[in-house]
Amino acid sequence: MKNIIRLLALVLLATFVHGCATMDTAVRKIQREYHQVQGQYYLNRGDFAAGRAAFAPRVAQFPEDPELNYFMARFELGTDKPEAALPFIQKAVKLSRANADYRFWEGVTYWALMKPDRERAAYEKALDIDPDHLSANLYLAHNMLDRGKNAEALRLYDKTLSLNPEEPQAMFNRAVALERMKRDREMKLSVHRYLEIYPDAPLARQGVRMLNKAGDFTWRNHVIGPRTIPLRAVEFLPGSATLTESAEASLKSIGEILSKKTDLSVHVVAYVKGDKTLARLRALAVKNFVSREYPKVAPERLAPSWFDKPENIKTSGRTHSLTQSVNIFTKVQ
Repeated sequence: MKNIIRLLALVLLATFVHGCATMDTAVRKIQREYHQVQGQYYLNRGDFAAGRAAFAPRVAQFPEDPELNYFMARFELGTDKPEAALPFIQKAVKLSRANADYRFWEGVTYWALMKPDRERAAYEKALDIDPDHLSANLYLAHNMLDRGKNAEALRLYDKTLSLNPEEPQAMFNRAVALERMKRDREMKLSVHRYLEIYPDAPLARQGVRMLNKAGDFTWRNHVIGPRTIPLRAVEFLPGSATLTESAEASLKSIGEILSKKTDLSVHVVAYVKGDKTLARLRALAVKNFVSREYPKVAPERLAPSWFDKPENIKTSGRTHSLTQSVNIFTKVQ
């Protein structure tokens, strides 16, 4: 009988211990989920100081938790303190060596510390874990581009675009790599695709300059007031003063700006080599279209002029001669 009682006691003890272990695991799982949700909340809000204040005591309580260390690293980076971030992200990597995200952010931390060799090594380790890690491919490409390793950067940007065909940094910097490699035809195609998707992006103006430097003026930068606006060139149907659809879209962008900035006026200058009459009709067509589509823009705010000669444009020490073109820019009062 004593043996049976002892056996029952052992069984109950084992069940209790197992139950406690299961409960502890469940509690830790809930804690991790809570930390993840709250940590991401602070990151999404950009409230890094509040995140750091909330997570610092938790890291002190659970110093061996990789995710807590990861979030602390992100918060320190967000407050521009990469030196403080480094030990946290290193701890996260040490505790969770198979996590590609932690390796990636280790690389970002080294980038902030201006240690490009260690930055590259961290991205490469992230890609060893996950070859399709989009951010690691992208940032390793940036690292290679900064080093002048244009062919390797191009390969990585292509890999990034295979994962996300519209990743803007990869699209633009792919064109930069191609320009450096003097592959202008491919560069133009790459810039055109970027401008089609991101015409209002900060790098769009540089993209237009790259095209113009290579002799492609299908896009132009127009100085309208304090802003430089990249737009498709104002073009017409052959031999006429009829605007193309893309030209109308560009003029609508200018019309919207002039409607809001009532103190601005612009010059509309048309060039047609050997045909002043056609040049005049085109300048007036631009003026009439904008004033008709945007009644707030008085006709006198668009000053037309025309020339029967090419427009000469200097870019990077070269002069390009456009036999037919329209230039629109702010009129100085």
